[in-house]
Amino acid sequence: MKLEDKRIIEYVKRKHSNENFDLEKFLNPSESDLRDANKLKNIDKAVEKIKTAIAEKKKILVYGDYDSDGICSTTILYLYFKSIGANVDVFIPNRFENGYGISVEAIEEIQSYYMPDLIVTVDLGITAVEEVEILKQEGIDIVITDHHIPLAEIPDCVVVDPKLESDYGFDALCGAGVAMKLVEAMAGREEANRYLDIAAIATVGDIVPLVDENRAIAKLGIDKINKGDCLKSISFMLKKLEFENINSTDISFKIVPRLNACGRMDSAIKVFEFLIETNDKLLEEKYAEIESDNTLRLVSIDKGNKIINKCFEKLDRTEPSVLVKGDFHEGIVGILASRVCHEFNKPSIIFTKTEDGTLKGSGRSIESIDLHKIISSMSDILVNFGGHKMAVGVEIEEESFDEFKRILNEKILEVSNENDFLIENSKYDIEITENDLNEEFFKQLLLLEPFGCENDKPILALKQKSVIVEPMSEKVFKHYRCFTKNNIPLVSFSFYKYAELAKTNSEKLFIIDMTENTFKGKSKLSILERSVEIISADFKGFEEIDYLSSLYNLYYSVMDFNNKEQYHEEENLEKIIQEKFAENSYGTMVVASTESDLEIINKIGLQKYLNAVPYKNGQNVVVANPKQIYEIDDVIGYKNIIFLHKNFNEEHLYFSQIANVYEPKNISKNSIEISKDRAVFAKCYNLISNFAGLKANDEIDFAQKLSLKSAEISASQILFCLIVFMELNFIEFDKSLNQMTILKAKKMELSSSKYYNTVE
Repeated sequence: MKLEDKRIIEYVKRKHSNENFDLEKFLNPSESDLRDANKLKNIDKAVEKIKTAIAEKKKILVYGDYDSDGICSTTILYLYFKSIGANVDVFIPNRFENGYGISVEAIEEIQSYYMPDLIVTVDLGITAVEEVEILKQEGIDIVITDHHIPLAEIPDCVVVDPKLESDYGFDALCGAGVAMKLVEAMAGREEANRYLDIAAIATVGDIVPLVDENRAIAKLGIDKINKGDCLKSISFMLKKLEFENINSTDISFKIVPRLNACGRMDSAIKVFEFLIETNDKLLEEKYAEIESDNTLRLVSIDKGNKIINKCFEKLDRTEPSVLVKGDFHEGIVGILASRVCHEFNKPSIIFTKTEDGTLKGSGRSIESIDLHKIISSMSDILVNFGGHKMAVGVEIEEESFDEFKRILNEKILEVSNENDFLIENSKYDIEITENDLNEEFFKQLLLLEPFGCENDKPILALKQKSVIVEPMSEKVFKHYRCFTKNNIPLVSFSFYKYAELAKTNSEKLFIIDMTENTFKGKSKLSILERSVEIISADFKGFEEIDYLSSLYNLYYSVMDFNNKEQYHEEENLEKIIQEKFAENSYGTMVVASTESDLEIINKIGLQKYLNAVPYKNGQNVVVANPKQIYEIDDVIGYKNIIFLHKNFNEEHLYFSQIANVYEPKNISKNSIEISKDRAVFAKCYNLISNFAGLKANDEIDFAQKLSLKSAEISASQILFCLIVFMELNFIEFDKSLNQMTILKAKKMELSSSKYYNTVE
């Protein structure tokens, strides 16, 4: 199939804009795109040393990292050395016992157990200056093959690293790519290509740029796997995962996390043993161990996310980095750091305490800030350190945490400005129409495979006004389908915060992804909605959801302790907004949920700040959504919250416990009425009791769904009654089950409710 879509062609050329770019070569990488291994610096010396060791029957130890790249690199060299009769063994450090790279602890274990004559490292060693000297003193020779950034001092031994200056012409190989090149230098291109399947998985998984030779390795290797010309273990894994064919996305999200799981949770050697296995029974047993560790990884990530969310409450959003220390499983701090960095758009490091009492952290950065360079300049307070521009590993003494944080923030501020941390909306690559939501367009996109670093899958944007929003099912109630004008479904996971906005007639930009799901051999195109952005807001006809939000906000304001010193009723909110937005790019949120609110926003020219939800990093925003924010967690990080209208006196007082709250002096006029009549309350109680098991995102959602069960009782009336019943302990909303629970409570008069008496 030929790439013919002009928009996709323009995207590719824009993405890879340089004078030497060849579109045809990019779309169809071949073996001719693989570079000459012999041009890598020192590779001839490495080959000579290794061949001599093999000829003299010396013991060779392949020393690899514990991530997927290191394991794949180790597998390549081990299988090749075995195939030529070398006396070879493998050592992969345990991150919990040996730490990262070549450590003193690892050297002691190697000496006592393996007793090698020659160590060949893969995917590590470029910074092991002192450790190499220790090995040499012990009479152990060493060849380092790595792909990470060298420091000023390089280990005094044979070092092969594409980042060392040479005539090779490409410095972005992963560890497995370098290992494959070593095989090529020893035995030729044909022999090296036998390992393209493993090298492809490592290349995609290690997030190296998928351009130039890496693109060729990934493309050729994936093709090799899909032809069945791969390790038996890889075929076994694909069968277990029910893949007939794979692409780079499958590698990134299904295969690599499993290869990494054992190294994160226990020992990576299990994955190596699985990859080289050929016995069916043993493959089954070893794969079961991988799946067990992967399950533990997912549980640990879930636990870690909950800890981090709690830490967010005390986080200073004005700082240029996000540093969190807590009781995290050491193996998943990098995953958590990636999440935090993405949400805050700031360099982020997650630390956990080690058995030695130090803090070990994993960091991720944003494109404009070289985190590796900054932290490498802080060597006097580091116990250990490694990584590259976008990802680092760091270890410090616990008592150094505050100093580390202070210095890091100072150095980040020296090389950045506040615009570096702003989260930009409307970051998409190609705008499409409903007519493009089909197999033909999807196949055009797939011609750009394999996707990955520096060859991301294009972000697609679809403009829509009217969409039909429906829950996916009553059981999976947080997830929705949005049906376009032509009835094409957009699958929208965790869409509940956007649902009311999506129902409005606002002009919206859906950021989407197109994927193909295969089940029992049948493939189906799926359109996934990633987020919703507002082009222009229109809230006509959505007064009730605004009123529901007000009822709910008022409940918290009535019942909870609040700081009235931070609560302000103002005549001129427009002036307050303009002043706060002019002071700083961070810390101010304006809430717009009605047509009159939108008129104010348009009048003072703040349309560019419109967003459906607040930002994690606390940057200035106009939250335009008919369903107002009513959770404190949603607005942590904002110092000023400005509500453009109110339906009740002091309805937003609740938020004054964390921010300066501004709202107008006058109450908005609306046509919605609710009754305090006892008979109406009795009807509502019966209705709630009959449908208590109804699944809902929150109390407002429950009231809306329940109103559909009754023709005579509005959602506003139901919510008002429901909140009174909750205050009197007649019912409660069980957040773990997302449904109402009827409580056995003593009889009380409705007038006993503070909330009941407050609402006029």
